[in-house]
Amino acid sequence: MRNFSIEFKWAAIATLAALVWMFIVKSLGFHDIEKIRYEVLLEILFNFILIIFYWLGIRQKKKEFYDGMITWQKAFLSGLVMCILITFFYPLIQYITFYQVTPSFMDTLTQAIVSQTNIPLEEAQKSASFDIFLRNGVTNNLSFGVVIIAIVSYFSQTRNIDLIKKNASQKAEVVKVKKNKRKNYNR
Repeated sequence: MRNFSIEFKWAAIATLAALVWMFIVKSLGFHDIEKIRYEVLLEILFNFILIIFYWLGIRQKKKEFYDGMITWQKAFLSGLVMCILITFFYPLIQYITFYQVTPSFMDTLTQAIVSQTNIPLEEAQKSASFDIFLRNGVTNNLSFGVVIIAIVSYFSQTRNIDLIKKNASQKAEVVKVKKNKRKNYNR
């Protein structure tokens, strides 16, 4: 588990940032009936902030765990762990948003859908439910996260592959030397 402490740290920071973002959105009045239609745009805007967290997490992993040299696969794995952890925390954010901070959000959204479109009340109530928001949020987090992680990993990888291979072979030789010294010492 210690190997993924950096990923956990950045997933926790991203989760806290999402909570702060939610409070900002609420305080600016985007949970009111007049501005509720912009909620989806604000979620998309927050996804761009998540890109920064993915990049910072992979960059820290590259510097501190892999000594400044990382392959695309290792960067992608690190980002994927962050993405899964963020998605794991997502229901908590949704619960706090829709049951604690703005308990009337779904009713307000239903009213806005009915008043601003030609959708009947029953269909509006079906599309404005916590389960739909949760399911869409989880799938959006995973799909957006995987695509963004692939891109960030590409730009974060160490370009000189020969340097990575050379460094890996040197580490392997050091391990062999240490094992040989221990064998000779025990005799």
